[in-house]
Amino acid sequence: MLAARILLEAGAEGTRTEETMNYIASHYGFVKNNSFVTNTVINFILHDQSYPRIYRIKERNTNLIKISKVNTVSRKLVRDELTLDEAYKRLEEIYVKTKDHPLWFKTIAGALIGLSFLYLQDGMKIDILTVLFAGGIGILVTEMIKKRMRTQFIPEFFGGLSIALAVVAGHYFIPGGNLSVMLISSVMPIVPGVLITNAIQDLFGGHMMMFTTKSSEALVTSFAIGAGVSAVLIFA
Repeated sequence: MLAARILLEAGAEGTRTEETMNYIASHYGFVKNNSFVTNTVINFILHDQSYPRIYRIKERNTNLIKISKVNTVSRKLVRDELTLDEAYKRLEEIYVKTKDHPLWFKTIAGALIGLSFLYLQDGMKIDILTVLFAGGIGILVTEMIKKRMRTQFIPEFFGGLSIALAVVAGHYFIPGGNLSVMLISSVMPIVPGVLITNAIQDLFGGHMMMFTTKSSEALVTSFAIGAGVSAVLIFA
């Protein structure tokens, strides 16, 4: 249950989460275990005579480091390289000590992601400074709002809004670039790419409920980003 909680809160797909729980339980002889997870709930029964355990997931983020560490622990546990107590302690350490990247790191990463997509789209050199600033400010605004309020989609709206403002202002003060390419490149750091990828993986794994919920979340998040960008372009 702890492994599943870490995985779901870190943005893992439902099939991976269920397989991890089943994998560990089966290794210890509970081959009749059953699990079912959604974006917000973990359900797990160890064997036919046990009571179901339910845990509510209240927050989700993307942290691939946590997912990788949990996978490592589960594999070592099944290969008997860790005892059950050692594995549980390591999972507790992963949950408590493995923090998200700091805000300054995400800001720099957002700027570099925007720059990378500018290169992929054959953008102009004159647009480099604008895209660096817009990509960085977009992820900064989005993450700052996420830390202060748990509401979905509002952070992405204001992230798209800030990106569009930065790009339009940069295009005004440094004319001659391609506005569309700058907007597309700068908005990529806040596009829900991991969410879309996980939704497709759940579809291939036959987890239709997770596919539906994650696809809907990705769609509405993308709409929020587009609405923020459009709000600026309409009045620009």
